[in-house]
Amino acid sequence: MKSRAKASQPAFTLIELLVVIAIIAVLIGLLLPAVQSAREAARRAQCINNLKQIGLALFNYESGNGCFPPSGESTNFNLSPPGTQFVDGGWNAMARILPYAEGNASFNALNFSVDYNEATGMNFTGASTVVAMYLCPSSTRQPEGAQDGVEGTTPPDPATVLYGRGYGYNDYGPTCYTDINPCGANNCPPATGPYPIYSAPTPYRNKASRANGLLKQGKTSIGEITDGTSNTIAFGEDAGRDPRYVSPYAEEYYDGTTNIRVAGTNSAPGMGPADGMSAARRYWRWAEPDASYGVSGQPNNKFRPDNEGVDWPAIGGTGAIAMDNTGHFTGGTSGNNAGNNDEIASFHSGGANCLFGDGSVHFIKDNINVVTLRALVTLNGGEVLSGDSY
Repeated sequence: MKSRAKASQPAFTLIELLVVIAIIAVLIGLLLPAVQSAREAARRAQCINNLKQIGLALFNYESGNGCFPPSGESTNFNLSPPGTQFVDGGWNAMARILPYAEGNASFNALNFSVDYNEATGMNFTGASTVVAMYLCPSSTRQPEGAQDGVEGTTPPDPATVLYGRGYGYNDYGPTCYTDINPCGANNCPPATGPYPIYSAPTPYRNKASRANGLLKQGKTSIGEITDGTSNTIAFGEDAGRDPRYVSPYAEEYYDGTTNIRVAGTNSAPGMGPADGMSAARRYWRWAEPDASYGVSGQPNNKFRPDNEGVDWPAIGGTGAIAMDNTGHFTGGTSGNNAGNNDEIASFHSGGANCLFGDGSVHFIKDNINVVTLRALVTLNGGEVLSGDSY
């Protein structure tokens, strides 16, 4: 009897296998950008919703108090050039609007008669709360593991060491002033006085032209916003700030000439910015007045470094800017508003989300005309804007 040959089993050849793998790789390569784009669209939508919640809280505050809250940071126009001051208590507007955004638990734990960072830690419980609407989901920050919405332990703050955690982060802030030159050129008007009119990171900045934003010093009524609430930015993204970012202002800083609030803060009594012993302001915290900021240039300023790279309490940075052989800018950026160092900045491609005084949210593009941006920040500059200019 003849034996039958065993039937051959079908199988992939090596070439066929490689072709299948190549096809799968191509498909993954095509799908991944679409997935990432969809995820970013969802994150951007959540960011817009966060700002709308902040806007609703602002209007609820205005309805209950007859005015908008102060942002804690503002301008002293008696100085030449006008300078930054911290008045209206040691708090940001983000702390004041909490009860109008279902944040009563955090708000009730705050004592507004003292600084948010009062040395005994009496405000730590409330100010260390993670407030979801103050965090952009697209934002990232250092160090790794800081994504839970609070900073780590920071030695100049005894409360953070005691409890093993820090204060709550923020990715937004009130735009309390602008010093963009109204004529849009870095030599107009000509430089005068013993101070720099502009710097390399912010070439259109003119400190002498400083003007108030919506959440300025004191109580701001809707009637004061003569430019119109629909043409005035109240909050803007300033995402990703963390303890690497060093404020040029110490906690005692008041108006550039007089240090107050020394006793009762976490800064050493009698120490000032000159000796490097005072704790610099921590503007990545939602309760901190310095979380507010001025607008000095276009959104997402690309100058680097965007942080000082020196952990506080060092004030850090000379402001000297130079370009290295790789085309990157080096040197201190403190006070120059580079990147997201106290400037409109986001992790969204092409621009940043901003909340306007009427509660609407608009995406401000990176390439917006700086004069238009100045007009959007001022609350009573008298500028005339059309809807298609931004």
